[in-house]
Amino acid sequence: MRLEYDPSLIEEVIFGELKAREGKGDFSFTLEYHSCIDPVYENFPSDERPSQFKKIEWAFFKKLEFPKVIKEIFDEFPELEGKAAGGVVAKAVNPFDEGSYLTKGMNQEAGQKRIVVKLLPDRFQEISYLRKLVRHELMHASDMLSESYGYRDERLGGNPMEESIVKERYSTFWDIFVDGRLIRKGRETISDKESRYREFESLYKKIPDEVKIAVFDVLWQEESLTHDKILRLAKDVNEVIKISEGLPVRQILKKKKNIFPGAQCPLCQFRTYHWVENIEQDAYLVDAIKKDFPRWEPVDGVCGQCIEAYKVRITVC
Repeated sequence: MRLEYDPSLIEEVIFGELKAREGKGDFSFTLEYHSCIDPVYENFPSDERPSQFKKIEWAFFKKLEFPKVIKEIFDEFPELEGKAAGGVVAKAVNPFDEGSYLTKGMNQEAGQKRIVVKLLPDRFQEISYLRKLVRHELMHASDMLSESYGYRDERLGGNPMEESIVKERYSTFWDIFVDGRLIRKGRETISDKESRYREFESLYKKIPDEVKIAVFDVLWQEESLTHDKILRLAKDVNEVIKISEGLPVRQILKKKKNIFPGAQCPLCQFRTYHWVENIEQDAYLVDAIKKDFPRWEPVDGVCGQCIEAYKVRITVC
């Protein structure tokens, strides 16, 4: 597969390498670099210098064997060959910008896309982690190009708040799916099972621990998740807890199923991330709600918007 590299990434990686070696008292690489760069100012007009600098930086980038490292990781994914029109290794501006995505390729007739992997220049200072990170991102790319995964680039929520919450959950589920498979194949990746569980656990603090563990164990062993399935999990907490149905924790799930963030309010039927706690202590509100919803009980939960509406109604009356 043909790989291209962002010139700005190459430049910063070279400067980072120079600085790192100088910090260790080794100036040989710096002297060699300037012996190639400095003559450009004397031998080329200003409009030709940028292209000359790029050639020199690329030569040093290759001398450090960074393209070889990246290619070795791409070669671990032979299924990408033929599905993608090539790969681009680009510069990420911050940790949140790191990742992978697909973009239009050169071969438009075949409908192929290029794989873009964005990395922070500092990643090249630690080759071991660089390998893990690129491998992790290429597993994402493999999913995006897989018909069975069914990836679609789409909005994940109806409003900015929901988009943010669903996107975080979606990313966590997908990372679990990616790293679980990599580790089972004996490949190193950026996170282990324990670390992924901590991420998953932090998203669902109200789910009992034994339920979270049961759900996570199923997800970690999963081999055939799809984009649609992960999106359903990310949008609806009840879809998450359904994974545990049939396991010993089933009865616990039934007691808690309607009070998780993202579930539907039993009154207005809208999904909510703001459940009112200890509503049973406000007897006047409970009575007012039960007049409209006789079968409702405080344990069923109620969203903040509904409570505010009932407070206003009671005040007006």
